Amino acid sequence: MRRPLLLLPLLLLPLLLLPLTACAGSAPKPAAAGPATSTPAGAGSAAASAACRSLPDAVLPHTDGSLAETDRGTFCLAPGSRLTVFLTSSGPHDWSPVRSSDPAVLGAVQAPVTAPIGVTAALFAGAAPGSAELTSQDGSGKTWQVTVLVR
Repeated sequence: MRRPLLLLPLLLLPLLLLPLTACAGSAPKPAAAGPATSTPAGAGSAAASAACRSLPDAVLPHTDGSLAETDRGTFCLAPGSRLTVFLTSSGPHDWSPVRSSDPAVLGAVQAPVTAPIGVTAALFAGAAPGSAELTSQDGSGKTWQVTVLVR
């Protein structure tokens, strides 16, 4: 009589897990888009309240992510974390130095980074919660811009 009672939990386990597996496929990944957040007073911008996604994998050690000329949109960065930018020219026109719209939020870090010819490299660190745009332009007039939410 004991044997059927031992099999009962094993038979019911798939039925109990079915609702969990059905929901797992439709839920967004937490790293792909975080919840909307507010920024401190004085740091307000429309982008600051938007959701952000994780940075692409880091290329250099001791950094938390890397951006390239193909990246677009809004990315998350924790205060104190570092990100690199590598913009590769697709022709005779190099990219201008990458600039932050708010160095108090996302500041450039001076570091010895040697980039190959035709690549504009930059290193930034999240300094304080808020929002900053990183921008650059190549000699042909093509522009690159991303938003970084430091939170």
